[in-house]
Amino acid sequence: MDIDLEHLLASDSVPDSTFSSVIKLLEDSLPAYRRDLAYGLANLRRIEQKYKQTREEILRQEQAINTAKSKNDQDVVQIITGDRIQNMQTLAKFKQEYESLTQTAQALKDRISDTETKIQKIQAKRTDLAGKIRSTKKRKYYYMALGVIDSSFLVNIIEYPILQESILQHSQLPVDIRIRFKPIEVAAFALNRLPSMYVTTMSDYNTKSRFVSEAMPQKITDAVKRAIQSLRMGDPLHDSTPLPDELFCVPAGLLGCLSLTFNNKNLRWSDVPKLLRKTQEQRAPTASSISMSPENSTRYVRQSEAAHIQQYLQRTKLRKTNQEQDEANSGKSLSLEDKFLELYVLRGKLKYINAIEKLVVVQALFAMIDLFDEIDKSAAILADTLNNLTPMYTTSERGLNQLCKHFFTTQIQVINSQISKSSAQFQGYQPRKSDPLYFRQFNFEYQAAMPEITNILNRQDLSPENLVSVIAEFLKS
Repeated sequence: MDIDLEHLLASDSVPDSTFSSVIKLLEDSLPAYRRDLAYGLANLRRIEQKYKQTREEILRQEQAINTAKSKNDQDVVQIITGDRIQNMQTLAKFKQEYESLTQTAQALKDRISDTETKIQKIQAKRTDLAGKIRSTKKRKYYYMALGVIDSSFLVNIIEYPILQESILQHSQLPVDIRIRFKPIEVAAFALNRLPSMYVTTMSDYNTKSRFVSEAMPQKITDAVKRAIQSLRMGDPLHDSTPLPDELFCVPAGLLGCLSLTFNNKNLRWSDVPKLLRKTQEQRAPTASSISMSPENSTRYVRQSEAAHIQQYLQRTKLRKTNQEQDEANSGKSLSLEDKFLELYVLRGKLKYINAIEKLVVVQALFAMIDLFDEIDKSAAILADTLNNLTPMYTTSERGLNQLCKHFFTTQIQVINSQISKSSAQFQGYQPRKSDPLYFRQFNFEYQAAMPEITNILNRQDLSPENLVSVIAEFLKS
């Protein structure tokens, strides 16, 4: 039985059922090999015994010949010599058969050993692959757990100017350097070396935005320059493996992904059902009532082709309109709401996160379980906690794993202590109930849009985890 063991052991995509089948086939072949070996060894012992008996007979015959010669009995010598020659021929055959049986037995031993080695290697590969699959599933579930933690009730206002400066300086680099890393990687590096400025209300946003624009430009410029220098020299932690999609399952992340799918950077949740419905209407049959008789078939084909061309032109026009709107909007100063929309979708578009946000929220759920009934107060405590911790921005899966490992080994006690300090600081705090960030409004739009999207797509299994892929498939079909 020929098995491509090298391919089987090299691949990480072999189903467990294949491993099970191959191991069973190999194990089923072992009894036959062992039976043949036992039979061959029995024959070997039998031939060995006959060989010894014949050899002993030849020795006796040699003694008899010597005795007959001493008596000068030539007739006896001639008779015994003939028998001895016959026994010598038999002995040669036994020796040849013994060597053949020995080779066959050794071949069977080697085959049994080789089969057992294959089974051991395949079982080891199966165990290793099962461990990798379990580890992958654990990571996926962990990412999904992080992904559903929504921190859109706060914003780090230094994030956007850092990103703008990173894009500007990155665009001025020589092409051979520019292709080695992305602007968002520069921004993440710089953000991790500047203090965070999280806010949870519009009044705080306006106050700190003025401070950033007046007092921080030079610090931001210098931080981005240092980030570029470090990346140019070669950051050992730099990795281009993107963050998994499971991390962007909150409304903000999903809308960022969908804005790329629809090629519309100003996309809002209220626009998604309208665009899906429009796509659905464009696909409505235009010639369903036409008879398919031979004389009408050519007309039907032409009308179908015309309909497809018309739909293509409409889609092209829509994309062109979106691009023209983007170009027109780029020349205007954004309204505050539009700026917040851009901030809202930025992480889903550019695939980056501040891991400390989600991890702090998780820790705070345990540390402030009684306080979470006062949503605005708990948001202010979380913002203050984050402002006193080192940021953990990352753009890669490897970076996220290393940051999480660092968090769980060294930072949990630090974070718990900071949450306690921030909680004590906000004793008696009375937030402005009517002063939330615009993000809350966008989340309300998501809640209103999801039932419509579910009905249009006719997918009762629609969830944040599969929303983007389902819509992308719908647009392609």
